[in-house]
Amino acid sequence: MTDTPAGLNLEALPDRLNLGCGWDHRDGYLNVDFQDYHNPDLVADVRDLSMLPSESFVEIIAQDVLEHLERRDTRPALTEWARLLKDGGTVVLRVPDIIGVARLIDREKSVEHHETMVHALFGTQAYSGDYHYVGFTELTLRKALHDTGFVVSDLRRKDEWLFDCVATKVADPGPFEPGPLPFVELAPIDPPPGVTETPVAEAEGQPGPGRVDQMVAAVAERLPASVRSAGQKAWRPLRACFARHFSQPHKTE
Repeated sequence: MTDTPAGLNLEALPDRLNLGCGWDHRDGYLNVDFQDYHNPDLVADVRDLSMLPSESFVEIIAQDVLEHLERRDTRPALTEWARLLKDGGTVVLRVPDIIGVARLIDREKSVEHHETMVHALFGTQAYSGDYHYVGFTELTLRKALHDTGFVVSDLRRKDEWLFDCVATKVADPGPFEPGPLPFVELAPIDPPPGVTETPVAEAEGQPGPGRVDQMVAAVAERLPASVRSAGQKAWRPLRACFARHFSQPHKTE
């Protein structure tokens, strides 16, 4: 444990943390933020709370926090929070839902609406700390929590583009079995009017370039050479995505 910050009495800590509190100070919680002008109880980086004792808290709230950390810091932050929680303690998260944002963007074709949703996804970027570096799908959020010792006990959408999630710290989360993923479904996107889809393979089942190969090639041209040379295995998710889309029957105008 690092040195105790001046004015922080470890003997009289509340058993709940409010991380990245901003101006949302909560009674009964230790309110933590890296910006001192928010006047938190503790000025600290939520990725490193080594000044606080392990297994001492029953609840951690971190609303609108993980997206402000770089993607590589998601699991280290969750691991640090798991350290602080007692077994059976809960972490309460709010994070952007990428698929929810995509649905909302597609709902209205106006520049103002699209710019509003881009703002929501990437932050205001108006001051230090209000940049978003990552978003989540239900699957990636569940996996990150599982990998750091949590099981999801409640997950729901808020305002159609955010996840409100409650996860519980457990001694052994077991193998990752996400089960049904109701928030991952995304309806197929119809092609632009007048576009006729090319089959994935040529007639009579003979292999041919098809639309999937054309699309993969088009994407590859825009990628660095190091990525293009990664081998066929690296392209499988991309090919599968295009194959699912172009296997859907589409009407032509």
